[in-house]
Amino acid sequence: MTKIALYIRVSTEEQAMQGFSIDHQRDRLIAYCASQGWEDYRFYIDDGYTGTKLDRPAMTRLIKHTLEGKIDLVVVYKLDRLSRRQKDVLHLLEDVFEKNNVAFKSSTEPFDTATPLGKATIGILAVFAQLERDMIIERTTSGRRMRIRQGRWSGGRVAFGYRWDKQNQTLVIVPEKAELIRKINQMYLQGKSRLELADWLNARSTDIKVDHNGIKSILDRVIYTGRLPNGPSEPVEGQHEAIIPLDLYTMVQNETARRRNGLTSTGAYLLSGLCRCGLCGSSVIRVRTKRQTHTYEYYACKNQHVRKRDRKGQEHCQLGYFPQEKLEAWIIAKVRSTAIDMEDLRTEIELSTEEQRQSCVVLSAIEEKLTQIDHRLNRWYDAFEEGFIQPSHLKERIDALEAEKRALWLQRDTLEEAAPEPARKEDLFNLMRLIDQSWDDLDFDARQAVLRAAIKTILLRPNQDLEINWNV
Repeated sequence: MTKIALYIRVSTEEQAMQGFSIDHQRDRLIAYCASQGWEDYRFYIDDGYTGTKLDRPAMTRLIKHTLEGKIDLVVVYKLDRLSRRQKDVLHLLEDVFEKNNVAFKSSTEPFDTATPLGKATIGILAVFAQLERDMIIERTTSGRRMRIRQGRWSGGRVAFGYRWDKQNQTLVIVPEKAELIRKINQMYLQGKSRLELADWLNARSTDIKVDHNGIKSILDRVIYTGRLPNGPSEPVEGQHEAIIPLDLYTMVQNETARRRNGLTSTGAYLLSGLCRCGLCGSSVIRVRTKRQTHTYEYYACKNQHVRKRDRKGQEHCQLGYFPQEKLEAWIIAKVRSTAIDMEDLRTEIELSTEEQRQSCVVLSAIEEKLTQIDHRLNRWYDAFEEGFIQPSHLKERIDALEAEKRALWLQRDTLEEAAPEPARKEDLFNLMRLIDQSWDDLDFDARQAVLRAAIKTILLRPNQDLEINWNV
């Protein structure tokens, strides 16, 4: 007796509306089997799975049973129920079904894999199934881009802090959740780690469970600024209300860049994450030692404070150990004296601004040269198309211009990476005024946050040769 597998798949509610529902396919396949006099059949149903992938539970089971010889014939409602990718259709028909002597039929399409014409017909239908899939993707992508250009949300999972107003077709702020988003951004700027923020959020909301990667996604989402992501182009203004201001979002992205370049989140000591070794460039850690009944705490280079058995023959750093209390007192005194007389700070900001100006001049010149090269390349291509130049001569000129272009790209990228961030003069001056007026009244967390906002790095060198780099 022929063992028959009836495969059914539906991916979306829209397909159900178009007549591809599970029940509709089942009824049509049962009727088809009755018309052929088949009674021994078994259903394999993938409900809610895309046709662009073969990784589906029922499809996996169908392939397994085919390889085990438990199936003689596979029947579908339409070929695209099997897959919408031509490559996958041909793989199933040739490498799975045919190699295991399993026939294949469609209840609505007249072909038979047992004949050459039937195989050719399947190949053609598979091409059109993939074409339809590609057109669906193109229409969907085009529709999303159009909605984004209009400032309308393009769909997907609603960002935490908003809800979807179906009637007005817009995102609406959920006040209590939005407040959590604001607080997360503020705490991140104060030096909290993403793991700490994940624990903090999970303890305050049952609607979301995140890890440190989930917090990164929240911090990176431009949608919270009232804008919508627009692929590689600049975000566009959305019709929804912002949860956080753009300047706060920008500060958070700058903080992320600083951490990527070596700054760590705050810890249990005042200068956590700010200090770097001036000899080897490594991070600085806090070290505790016990002598009799007293505990001593120091700042030390991470490459220095390594156990002998873990050094693996490498020389350790010779920075030395800085008593925590003395170093923190020195930094505080330096910061407070700078806050009282900000002339040195103004000079450093002016130098930073001048560096930015010079970099901008050089970058503008490079961009102008790149534009000129593009114009020259276009002229050579035009000359070739008009028949004014031989291919061999064209190649020499094109190769030379492309080499010059690559060199300029490299020079531009190097300058952009080395260029200082735009000076935030007023922010820094306001912080210094706060330190001057209120330092004694600030608690530990507030002092830590203020120092982190004002200082980019503290370079430690032997013999108390210390250097503070302000966050300008």
